[in-house]
Amino acid sequence: MILAQDWQQALANECHVSPAALARHLGVSRARVTQVLRLLRLTPKVRKTIAALGDPLPAPVVTERRLRPIIDLPAHQQLEEIQAIIAKG
Repeated sequence: MILAQDWQQALANECHVSPAALARHLGVSRARVTQVLRLLRLTPKVRKTIAALGDPLPAPVVTERRLRPIIDLPAHQQLEEIQAIIAKG
């Protein structure tokens, strides 16, 4: 989440004119930048729940890959899913 916020800030401050330019600067693919930035579509409550776990996490319980499927769910389902992921972890 912190990485997504940092990258969004870099784009907002016009340090980089596009996700593709940011990707070139970081040495990652444009697709990777898009994947990370999509995390910002999670509801504020879900993002707060994830942030409450701490950084860095002691174990990779909540990963970007595990969050991808819940990004486009309705808000109440996002919260249910993140709680289930945390409970399993």
